[in-house]
Amino acid sequence: MASGRSGEQIAEAVEQVAHEASELLRDRLRGAGDGLRAAARRTGAGGALLGAAGVCGLLAVGTAHRAALSALESALPRPQAAAVLCLTYAVGAGTLARAGRERLRSAGRAAGAARPA
Repeated sequence: MASGRSGEQIAEAVEQVAHEASELLRDRLRGAGDGLRAAARRTGAGGALLGAAGVCGLLAVGTAHRAALSALESALPRPQAAAVLCLTYAVGAGTLARAGRERLRSAGRAAGAARPA
């Protein structure tokens, strides 16, 4: 009968280990989900900056272009005035795109550092 009791103890120990392992796995998966959600929020901010760059570019071209072109034409020939405006818009869009790209990169680095080993 002693061997029967040993078998029960082994079965209980195996069941205990399996239960603790499943709890540990659930905790790890829950933590990984939290890290992914945080990374998604940071990535969303970078995407929003890139979207803002596009909107700013469209608004600048759509609303200010005509007035600025008219003002520049008083000092420069029309083709040169248009080139100056084009360069100005490109610099603004590039600056916003660079800020968005850096935000996305930092979100990626943070997500990599947050992963459990």
